[in-house]
Amino acid sequence: MKPNRDKRGFTLVETILVITILAILAFGLGNFIVTSIDAWLFVAGRDSATGAARAAMDRMVAELIRIKKPQNILTSTASVCAFLDIETNVVTFEQSSSNLLRNGAVLAANLLTPTGLTFTYLDATGEATAVKQDMRSIRVWLAILAGSQLTTIESAARIRNLI
Repeated sequence: MKPNRDKRGFTLVETILVITILAILAFGLGNFIVTSIDAWLFVAGRDSATGAARAAMDRMVAELIRIKKPQNILTSTASVCAFLDIETNVVTFEQSSSNLLRNGAVLAANLLTPTGLTFTYLDATGEATAVKQDMRSIRVWLAILAGSQLTTIESAARIRNLI
């Protein structure tokens, strides 16, 4: 019996060449997808840390502006701020290990240790002061660590200075 040479088809070399080209294309596409997912995870982690830092900062500033007068500041260190608000409630913000605490309850987690929360007390000219009667505003610096990403936020609150 004579072999039929009229059949159309691909040779082994053509098939291996097509498989090799498809493998190269698949590797390139896979690398692109992995890079895109890594970038998305990076941005999502940063957004999460920024959101947590912003929420904590907004809460602190909203409460700090409720200080009636400088004499109502009970503790004014770089790491702790305790005061009486306009309703004479004691409010304390402090860092405990990697947590930001408000009156002992966790307000934010994953703070940079040990300096994730820093208070600076400023006088009328904007200079740092330790004299309570001279304090006119409080600057708050907050640093939250999410994975390998560090998010820092800074804000300030002016003391009402009501009589």
